[in-house]
Amino acid sequence: MPPSEIRKEARQSLKGKWGKALRIIAAYMLVAYAIESIKKFIGSDNILSTIIDILNLLITVPLSFGLIISFIKLKRNENVKAWDFLEDGFSRFGKSWGIAWHTFVRMLLPIVCLILTIILISVLMLLGSNSAIITILGIALYIATLIYGISRSLLYILAYYIAYDKPELSSKKCVKKSEELMRGNRGNYFLLCLSFIGWILLITIPFVIAYSYFITLLIYNEIMLSIIGLVITLITFLIATLYLTSYMDVATVCFYDRLTKPEVKKIDEEVRIEE
Repeated sequence: MPPSEIRKEARQSLKGKWGKALRIIAAYMLVAYAIESIKKFIGSDNILSTIIDILNLLITVPLSFGLIISFIKLKRNENVKAWDFLEDGFSRFGKSWGIAWHTFVRMLLPIVCLILTIILISVLMLLGSNSAIITILGIALYIATLIYGISRSLLYILAYYIAYDKPELSSKKCVKKSEELMRGNRGNYFLLCLSFIGWILLITIPFVIAYSYFITLLIYNEIMLSIIGLVITLITFLIATLYLTSYMDVATVCFYDRLTKPEVKKIDEEVRIEE
């Protein structure tokens, strides 16, 4: 499952649909921005702010599920609109949080290991241990624990995709099914994500350079030029980010479909044999 083939399939799937993909991502980002704006307007030192934080946490998971559903529909040429992720996500509120909970339970060991590693390193630093060997071992242990956590988390990356395709399955079974599908395929998915680094750098590096340049102009009182430059830079960066995010999301759907199509074909064959 070469990453280049999956990316090619994603680009083909997005032909004639880039505009719709951008509208979906833009709508999702607008919701997130609206919530952040409300939080800033209210402030951070009151009960209302705490309530907003809790509500934000509660809706983030179903909204993310809704976004996944929108891109599944987009890739499969199903009817989907920019704001459908709201209805699709909230109509599956319990399912989305059920998956999040069962994923969290399975991630407890890596999380505990990471916390204990950080505590151990902190204690060693407080005790004033300056041994180079201990420092190297501490860093190595932290990196190993982090890799272990990331490796485990990749097992559950497809749980929401399965939940959409197989709504009859419980949240727990969706997470378990994702684990089964991803065993032996985590490396492929990691390579797929890694293959987008070039695009990320292509977007990020020019943005950082342009942003730094216009900020420097602002310091030297080139106010009008710097403001225009910053606005253009930010808009360009935002549009490029929308494109790349859409590309990556559809690529993940392509990855999922490639894993499940053989399974679906096998099930269909078994059904025909039984008939």
